[in-house]
Amino acid sequence: MPRNPSKTPCSHPGCRAWSVRGSDPPLCSTHAGRHLHPGPGKKLGAPAGNQNALTHGFYSDVVRDYAGEPVPSTGGVSLDDEIAIARVALRRILAMLLSGTTLGPVPRRLDTLDLARLGALAFQGTRTIARLLEVQASLGAEGGSDFAIAINNALDALSQEWGVDL
Repeated sequence: MPRNPSKTPCSHPGCRAWSVRGSDPPLCSTHAGRHLHPGPGKKLGAPAGNQNALTHGFYSDVVRDYAGEPVPSTGGVSLDDEIAIARVALRRILAMLLSGTTLGPVPRRLDTLDLARLGALAFQGTRTIARLLEVQASLGAEGGSDFAIAINNALDALSQEWGVDL
C-alpha cells in the first residue's frame, strides 16, 4: 500500500507502476501514451529555439578532446566534427586500455571482461574512423563542406541537360 492512499496502480495487465494522476482508466506514464499523444493544443519536445541539446545533449560530454578542451566545430554537424568525435572516443578507449582503469574523477580498475570489451571497441572505433575518412576522401579534400558544392554542380548540370531551372 502506498504512503499516499490516493495513488492507484496502473490498470495495464502485469504492470506494477503507479498510475499518472488524473488518467482514466488509471495508467502509468508508459501505458497512458502521453509521450505519443500529448493532447489538443500541446506540442512534444522543447520550445522553438531551445538550445539545451547543445549543452546537455548527446554530444555535450563527448565533444571534448583528451585534455578536456572543446573540439572546434564548424557550426553545424559536419563530417569533420563526426571524425573528431570518433577520434576523441577512440583516444579515451586507448587511454583506459593503457592505464587499466576507467577515466574520470574516481577511476575503477578494469577487469578482464572490461578489457575485452574495450579492445573490441577500439577495433570498431578504428574501423569507424577509417570509413569516415574514406567517405571524406570520396567527397573531396574539404570533406562535408564540398558536398553542397557537388550537389549544386550536379543540379546545374541536370538543369542545363533538361532545360529546366532547378
